[in-house]
Amino acid sequence: MQRKVLENLYSQGGLTLFAIADGDEMPIEALHKFALALNAGAHFIVLDFSGRQLLAGNAPFPTQELFKKELSDEEIKQISGTLAVDEKITFAGTKAMPSSDSEYRILYHNIKKLESLVPQILGIVSADETENVGNLVSMSRILLMHVTPMSIDTAASFIEDVKQTHKAQILWLSNDRPARRIFPKACKAIRRNKSATKEALNSNFRENPEELAKIVKKLHKISILVKNPLDGVPRIIRNLFPLLLLFAIIAPFLFVTDIDRSDSNLRDRIQERNRLSVAPSFEYTFDGIENMQRIARYAIGRFDAIITNEKMVKNYVAKTLEDNGFKVTSWEKGNQNIPPKGTTIRFSRPDEIKRPASADTIGAAWKFWTSVISDSIAYLTEFYHEKATSTQRMHNGIDVASRMGARILAPFGAKAWTSRDERGGVIIALVRKNDVILFMHCDKLLYLNGQEVMPGDPIATVGTTGHTTGPHAHIVTGIVRKKGKKQIGNVRYDVIDPIKWFYKFKPTSK
Repeated sequence: MQRKVLENLYSQGGLTLFAIADGDEMPIEALHKFALALNAGAHFIVLDFSGRQLLAGNAPFPTQELFKKELSDEEIKQISGTLAVDEKITFAGTKAMPSSDSEYRILYHNIKKLESLVPQILGIVSADETENVGNLVSMSRILLMHVTPMSIDTAASFIEDVKQTHKAQILWLSNDRPARRIFPKACKAIRRNKSATKEALNSNFRENPEELAKIVKKLHKISILVKNPLDGVPRIIRNLFPLLLLFAIIAPFLFVTDIDRSDSNLRDRIQERNRLSVAPSFEYTFDGIENMQRIARYAIGRFDAIITNEKMVKNYVAKTLEDNGFKVTSWEKGNQNIPPKGTTIRFSRPDEIKRPASADTIGAAWKFWTSVISDSIAYLTEFYHEKATSTQRMHNGIDVASRMGARILAPFGAKAWTSRDERGGVIIALVRKNDVILFMHCDKLLYLNGQEVMPGDPIATVGTTGHTTGPHAHIVTGIVRKKGKKQIGNVRYDVIDPIKWFYKFKPTSK
């Protein structure tokens, strides 16, 4: 990635989170200077979710409003006017976090709007609060842990209990470390940025916050480079390319191996999925992390091809627990039920849910679209909606929820085209003579523009790039037309409902 491009991506904005225990005192002056330095000495915006009001709130409304409704143009102008007079805007209020996907979606859009005023946003969260904070950690690029001898266990517990922190860029601002036996995941996450943490400690946040800002800016750019691997070639690889090419040519002659002629375990998943989905029930063994609500959504969709709602999932989980001999309140943690590792639960057809007449029609398409994701519990979360109504938004594809990093498999042979935009994130398309499929919000691409894809090959991995609050694949289908309204690569197309596409093309592996 060229330096100018990297600087441009950094200037588009990002969120830096500060986690501080309720009993710790935050050095306000240092925080002020740190936020200014992140934005090159210009204005700054602070979102205080801790409820402690560490900085006096001067925003036109409290923090909680940022995830209740989207900011209007008039409100953005009002905030911009305040910034013109004061060098900062602080959103404060009571301790509260978004508790649903829709609230996080609203917060995400509002943060993007605020980044148009001040690119680098600073968020403050309570290290004592581990419920519903995970998605906010995922939105951020850097997590700074403010640690004192009195709060070391609280800070470590925060990292240990919030699973999204395990892969986050963390700066642990203390020479003291948590006990490895008690907090193994936290210790591993802290060690990942060992050199940057050491550099940050040497800079001394309280006395020289500007130096910490330089380190955080560097980590922001590293995060951008990690998430944009196709935008450029590192200098060392570019310099060594002739040698690598020569080695690639002679390697087959130096290291001769037998060809594995067994069938790929990534292909022909549809037949297996069809066989399993007709069974009246299935058993699932939990790993101590997975929650029953996710498996319930998968089960209801698998049996009846229904997009679930919260009430439907709650009732089905309660019925499933009772059928398996457990109390309805078993293993409750917040709004979820998380069985201990090794617990096996049988999920049966949800007879208490009225099966829609469309289930038989949609069922085959449901099985097909979930089978292109190499995740055994993938399920649909939203159908195609050509127009917005009072009860649903316009949606030009279908959403398939999956685990982060699950592979997306090519349902047929085609040519690959890739793209990237703000809403869809990282995109890969499969183009044939008459039709096209696009997979959006990908994490990593496994094919490049113009490459021929074989049926069943992994083409990308499920991610959260673009506008999304959780890992899923947004799938768009289209008919290739010379004057189509949409374009990917050198192909123009018109969008159609993926369910109709399925029955129009009767997809096979050819």
